[in-house]
Amino acid sequence: MQADAPRPAENPFEGPDDIDNAALTAVLRSVPLGAAVLAGSAVALLVLGYLAIYLLVFLPRGTVG
Repeated sequence: MQADAPRPAENPFEGPDDIDNAALTAVLRSVPLGAAVLAGSAVALLVLGYLAIYLLVFLPRGTVG
C-alpha cells in the first residue's frame, strides 16, 4: 500500500460511548418484556386461527368414510 493513500472518512459511531447506565438499565428492563408480549400475542393468534379453522371447517364435515 502507498504511504500517502487517503484515509477513509471517520465513522461518527466509532468512539467513546457516552451512555448513562441508569438509562441503559431502564431500557433493558422494558425491551425484553415487550418482545415477550409480542411473541406471546403472535402465538395466541396462531392458536386461535387454528382453532377457528378446526371448528368452522373440519367439525361441520363430520366423519369421513
